[in-house]
Amino acid sequence: MDIRSVRARAGAFFVSMRTKVVVLWAGYRARPLWQQGLLALVALALLWGLFSFFTTSPTVESANKPRAVALASVGELNGGSVGGNFIGTVRSITEANILAQSGGTVRAVHASLGRYIPAGFIIAELDNASERAAVLQAEGSYEAALAARTVAQQQAQNTNQSLTEAAVSARNTYRSSYTTLDITLNTYVDTFFGSATSFGPKLLINPDLGPYYTLPKARREITDQMRDWKNALGTAQTRDPETLLAEAEVVARSISDLLVKLGSAANRRDSGANATQLSALATAQTTVDAQLTALSTARSSYRAAATAAAVGKTQTESGTATASADAAVKQALGALRGAQANFEKTVVRAPLAGTINFLPLRVGDYVTSFTHVATVAQNGALEVVTYVSQADRDLLSVGAKVTLDGAPGTVTSIAPALDPVRKQIEVRIAAAAGSTLVNGQSVQVRLASATPSPTTSKGPTTLPLSAVKLLTDKRIVFVVEDGRLVAQEVEVGEVRGDRIEIVSPLAADLRIVVDARGLVDGEKVVTLP
Repeated sequence: MDIRSVRARAGAFFVSMRTKVVVLWAGYRARPLWQQGLLALVALALLWGLFSFFTTSPTVESANKPRAVALASVGELNGGSVGGNFIGTVRSITEANILAQSGGTVRAVHASLGRYIPAGFIIAELDNASERAAVLQAEGSYEAALAARTVAQQQAQNTNQSLTEAAVSARNTYRSSYTTLDITLNTYVDTFFGSATSFGPKLLINPDLGPYYTLPKARREITDQMRDWKNALGTAQTRDPETLLAEAEVVARSISDLLVKLGSAANRRDSGANATQLSALATAQTTVDAQLTALSTARSSYRAAATAAAVGKTQTESGTATASADAAVKQALGALRGAQANFEKTVVRAPLAGTINFLPLRVGDYVTSFTHVATVAQNGALEVVTYVSQADRDLLSVGAKVTLDGAPGTVTSIAPALDPVRKQIEVRIAAAAGSTLVNGQSVQVRLASATPSPTTSKGPTTLPLSAVKLLTDKRIVFVVEDGRLVAQEVEVGEVRGDRIEIVSPLAADLRIVVDARGLVDGEKVVTLP
């Protein structure tokens, strides 16, 4: 066949193909638009299938390649011979958690969070008008006792006048105490009581059956005592002042006992007492305590004045003129210290200099006794507190070097016994100077490394969590035999940070897969060098 015939046949073939294409295209264009679109989609799908076939075959081939794994001996991975890991909490070496000593409404807050304050600084105050009044009254009694001593030192013949003044003061205290206690009962105590019943005013809260009858009965008895007191006010000027004060103190103590029982009932979870009643109860208790202090102070002052009047001349002649006055000063000073102690219970005072790390108080908030209201700490000197098991205790010693999230630290103390709550041993670690740790943060405590033995290790075997596969019914590690993974079941103990204790025997020279995540028994693998 010559070249001319070949060219002729090729030309005839291309002409024929061109004619067929033109005919097909004309037929395609003659169809409705929806059929044209459908045919175009079919053609595109065929082209995409051919493309996917030729491009995915290398990937399938790659997926069938064995996975690469790293191996290490149990001795190399064991944490028992190189120290353990623990979680600790950073805190200040010098730190004070301040609790409210009494309940009440916050009247003022004198500091802010993060502020540095000196020792003794008043951070906040609760409502303390009654306590201030009691202190002022006690200061007056103390100053009166000082003045009386000065007078006794100069001249004992004025003791009769002092006795008269003490009697007037005692009677005034007797009358004012009635007024104060009557207002307290009607304004504050009676918020817990309602209408009268056969056994006393109705109790408005819901304590147990016993207090439900006991408290109304006690309130009715106090009503009778107050009525007798009111009737006795008219004859107070002619009666013995000390007897008057003793009678008043009996009534005041009855009211105080009622408030104690009422507080016990109101503070029960199911009592139904509201915030207003609890606040009124706290105010009433404070007022009654102040009146008891005032009555005690007035009686002490009167006794001192009476004694001074009786023996004033003898004391002057014998050179002991100030003995009685000195005793009165001490008694008045004791009453003043008691009033000041009650006042201090309403004050949140910093026991040490430092930075305020916690201060939830706001003006108007109501706090109860022993509520955590502030934390003051010296944030420059920090330590880490952690708790370890008895087994880990053998790995530690005072003076041992550790790292705290990479920063150096030194073990300063180890508790000789278990913590009764945590059932673990407390360990304290001093952070190095200039540490970037923050008070309150959690850190990882890592013990200093020691050279592991290739075949033996001291203490329990601990492996990284990644080396142990945790299945629903068993725990396994992987070894490699003939290029395939072989599962070896193990028994595990407690988890310590990022490590897990292995209870069952495990040879230290056994080489296991470092990272068992995603692996399955029998899988074909290659080991990394």
